[in-house]
Amino acid sequence: MYNPTKGNLGAPSFGPGSALSDPASQRLLNLFLLFSCFSYALYTVVTIDSETSRGWTLQESLYRMPYDNWRNYEDALEVAPMETKTAINVVIYLLGDWLSQTIFKKEDPLKFDAMRTLKNGLIGACFGPAVHLYYEWSDFILPVEVGFNRLYKILMDQTLYLGVKCSIYIAFVGLLNGEGPAEVSGAVKDRIKPIMSTAWKFWPLVHCCTYSVIPARHRVLWVNCVDLFWNAILASLSRGGEGGDMIGEEVEER
Repeated sequence: MYNPTKGNLGAPSFGPGSALSDPASQRLLNLFLLFSCFSYALYTVVTIDSETSRGWTLQESLYRMPYDNWRNYEDALEVAPMETKTAINVVIYLLGDWLSQTIFKKEDPLKFDAMRTLKNGLIGACFGPAVHLYYEWSDFILPVEVGFNRLYKILMDQTLYLGVKCSIYIAFVGLLNGEGPAEVSGAVKDRIKPIMSTAWKFWPLVHCCTYSVIPARHRVLWVNCVDLFWNAILASLSRGGEGGDMIGEEVEER
């Protein structure tokens, strides 16, 4: 995940006397956070049919579970599209940051900066409505039914949208870390070019699918899921040497 601070999005500053200054306490807290989040997610998935599954066999429940969870997601998109896509954005930002700190870098799953991850979730919540509105506006001015519009949409994504979004992301990170306007502005100027040039090597091909086979209502989910794969690539590159570190630390595009 893009990390313009070359280290952490923002590490919690616990004093020497704090219990959480002990690595064992930090691991215990991280274990509690992970267990709570994944337990809640699993509970939500497996209890989707709790009100109608009385008398069902285990095989029937397992058979219906994927379909009914997907139907519940589709219903949520119909009733509250912006809120649903924002929730997806938050989950992916949280999950992606945790994975990029741990699994993708082959690190201890419990050795991560929880405050950095939470800050990413906050940024994801801020971006969620904007991303939804951007795709709505993009479809309005460039309907995909017109063939050449798909090319124009990809071009707009990789210039206007990418530049604005990544600039705001860098600014958000700096502000959350207590940086002043001059520092934030300098960070944007220094990092926007490598971000965009590296993203151009991957995302245009992805967006060929985004604007051809992916329904409009599922584009946020699709792009966010691909972003997890993208983070794995960046983490792999960051283990490859100095040049990889620059890519791994300075690129994100959703």
